Order: sequence, then structure tokens, then C-alpha cells
Amino acid sequence: MIDNSHLELMNVAPEGVAVYQTVPYVPGFRVDAGHILQAIEQLEHCALALSAGGMDVIGQAGTPFSFAHDDGLAWARKMQARLEEVAQKPVTMMGLSIIDALKSCGYESVAVASTYYSDDLCARYTRFLDDAGFRVLTLKNWIHQGLLPDRRLLEQPRYWYPNSLAYQSARAVAEESPEADCILLTGGAVHTMDIIAALEADLQKPVITSDSAFFWSLLTKLGVKERLDGWGELLSRLCPQG
Repeated sequence: MIDNSHLELMNVAPEGVAVYQTVPYVPGFRVDAGHILQAIEQLEHCALALSAGGMDVIGQAGTPFSFAHDDGLAWARKMQARLEEVAQKPVTMMGLSIIDALKSCGYESVAVASTYYSDDLCARYTRFLDDAGFRVLTLKNWIHQGLLPDRRLLEQPRYWYPNSLAYQSARAVAEESPEADCILLTGGAVHTMDIIAALEADLQKPVITSDSAFFWSLLTKLGVKERLDGWGELLSRLCPQG
């Protein structure tokens, strides 16, 4: 597996923040619950390797790692605590960072653009958000929205998708559920940081993405207080207004 979130974080983080990565290895990996659960078996080893390498905070990239297990939210909380115990460092799981970011902002309802997730992952994600106390007003992937014509395109192993699909998807769920407190654009393989500010201006509504929530959590745990403008409302909250 390869994840490029660390490269996105290097573009967002203030000077002085260094980012390193190690990855679990699952032959023939696909973004589905079975392969994700295999990768999860290696997370403790990855966390130990990064801790031994001197990292101050450890992040697990990949939103579905938090909800691929049948026990969903409760399991993810236990896994994050377990990784912190093993590594003796603060740990952020991407999926849990979204929950924490939504709660921190006081949002109660969401319209979700679930991008390249399969129907199974969409169902698991809906339960995950519901268990966390959020009202999911709509949750659609690119196939549901007609943005991709063939489900097989979602099954191919890819770790990057065009921002244009993500933008269209977020606009569509916002139009479908205008009463939503927030638009949630999920999927770590969609590099969203360059489009969040434009989406918020377009939709006149806050937008939280997998990457923005992940970076918000990591930088908060690092103690970063520098205001980060231009990346959406969430990251501007790192530093108090005024």
C-alpha cells in the first residue's frame, strides 16, 4: 500500500514540521474490509517503527481502517488506545480524526461524498458516523452519483483520483442535503487540500475532508498554534481568532 497523505501534510504544515512514513504490506491490496483488516494486523509494528525513529506524533492514514471492523467506532477507539500504549506516543487514526473534528466544530448533521468507497464501505461508514452521534443526511459514492460509469473502475488499485471528481461529488451531496451542517468529503486517496477553500466559498458551508481532519488532529497533538489560512475553516481553528 502507498499513501500520499504525508506529502499533502508537508504542503500544509508550517516550517519545522517533518513528516515520515512507513507502510504495512498486503499482497494484492484493495480498498475493502478484508484487505484492510489484514493491513491492520501490522499497525502495531508500524507504530513501533515510527516511535523508534523519533516521531513525536504518529498518524494512521486511511479512513476505512477506523470502520472496516464489524465493531466500528468502539473498536477504533480501542485500537487507537492500543497503538498509543505500544508506541508510547500520541496516535491519530484518520477515521477517528474526522469524528473528533466534527465534534470539535459542533456539527450534528453531515452530507457525505464517499468518493471511491464500495457499497459495503459506504454502509459501514454510515453506521460509524451514526454510532458517533451524527445524522447522515446523504452518503453517496461516485457510482451512486453517476460520476463514474463502471464499478470496476473503483476496484482497481489506485492511490490518487482527480480533484474534479471530488469537487463535483461534494457539490452534489450539498445540493441534495442543503440543511446539512457540514459537507464531509472522505477518502485519503483524494487529495483535497487544494479545493477545500474553493468548495467552502462555492457552497457557503464548511467542508471537512479526510486529509483536513487528519492534519488538524496531528498538528493539534504536535502543539502547532500557527494559524493556517487558505486550507479551509477547520485548519484556521488551530489558532484562536484575533
